[in-house]
Amino acid sequence: MKIYIFEKGFNYSQDGPGNRLVYHLSGCNMFCPWCSNPEGMIKTGKEYDTSDIINEILSSVPMFFDGGGVTFTGGECTLQSEAICEIIDALPEVDFCIESNATTDSFLRIARKCDTVIVDYKSPDKEKLLSVTGGNLSIIENNIKLIAKEKPVHIRIPLIHSFNDDEESLEGFIEFFSSLNGNYDVEILPYHEYGKEKWLKLGKEYTVKNGHVNKETINKFIDTLKENSIKVIKT
Repeated sequence: MKIYIFEKGFNYSQDGPGNRLVYHLSGCNMFCPWCSNPEGMIKTGKEYDTSDIINEILSSVPMFFDGGGVTFTGGECTLQSEAICEIIDALPEVDFCIESNATTDSFLRIARKCDTVIVDYKSPDKEKLLSVTGGNLSIIENNIKLIAKEKPVHIRIPLIHSFNDDEESLEGFIEFFSSLNGNYDVEILPYHEYGKEKWLKLGKEYTVKNGHVNKETINKFIDTLKENSIKVIKT
């Protein structure tokens, strides 16, 4: 089976626990204008046989220290569900993680096979989420609720000025997180422009003009979430 990957390499603790071999899979079903990996939105990258990736992972096992393993991210990795499942099923001794937008039909199938699940929850406003990113809030919330009942979930909020850093969004975040019946934690990821140059190199317009969030707002989000008994961590 083929799998399409546009970047791969080791990273420590930011894409799951420990030292991890991270595969960025090509293709995405959303179009977040602040995306730091815009090359992942299109199905480009290099084509690999899943057997070659399995062998690469096996040879990398000595590097999976401090509880490390393999992380599939993107783009949106769950769009290549069959390839991922084949790799995971072939390596039951390896710790696997996915980073996902939790919007696809195959999300739960893959998440249930993984040891660590990382998801984005970008906005509690369904109209704004759909118009700005193409994401379906109902699917995202349902998938997060289901998987949080089965295993720990790390939820990330990319905090973007004029998109989701207002009081109404904060109230919506608290309402959703408080409704979860399971094991989860939340991380605030303030806006950055790490992907801006990539957009320009791809010949694409970078449309975010004023996405930076001030420290006062960041701290307010963190403190308010904690005040509502929501576990907030920093990786």
